[in-house]
Amino acid sequence: MLVITLEAARVNKKMTQLEVAKNLSESLNEKVTRQKVSYYENHPENTPVKVAEAFCDLYDIPINNIFFAGKSTLSYTGDNKAIS
Repeated sequence: MLVITLEAARVNKKMTQLEVAKNLSESLNEKVTRQKVSYYENHPENTPVKVAEAFCDLYDIPINNIFFAGKSTLSYTGDNKAIS
């Protein structure tokens, strides 16, 4: 299963953050700013479920195919073994 980031999904739709913000504002009936879209792209783990669903509807991508988790803090050495 292919999983992409919110930013990649937006870029694939050829949309700007401002265009996404306007679309989300309309679909959610609440103000969504370009800065908030940027925040969700950089911190997907903080995206509320209703907003995540709106992103998926806008991008026409199932929720399981967009990465809504935080970045891994696990470090690796050159031989791919975890560092304790």
